[in-house]
Amino acid sequence: MATTVQNSTYHASVVSTSKLGVYSALIEKLHFNYYGLISMTILIGSCLGGLTAMFILKNDAAIWQLALCMAVSMTNNVAAIGQAPTKWVLNSFVIGILVNTLLILINM
Repeated sequence: MATTVQNSTYHASVVSTSKLGVYSALIEKLHFNYYGLISMTILIGSCLGGLTAMFILKNDAAIWQLALCMAVSMTNNVAAIGQAPTKWVLNSFVIGILVNTLLILINM
């Protein structure tokens, strides 16, 4: 019985490590090109944030949508310009892309 519990615990840790391994490998790859990552996240994140703000203002949408758009875009820029760890820069960029894309789709 103890062996079964130990094997199931081992299996759970292997599964979570393999999923985490892909993410960690991506972070390590991006860490090598850290300054390229910073420049691309600033460029893409700022352009998408500007487009999102344009759609929000064009539709006279609620001001909270504009505030949310600017908050996630500025968070991305602050993390990149402040040279935060690679993981923070990547996570803030992904969150910014998702939120701004959702706001664009809402305001089309």
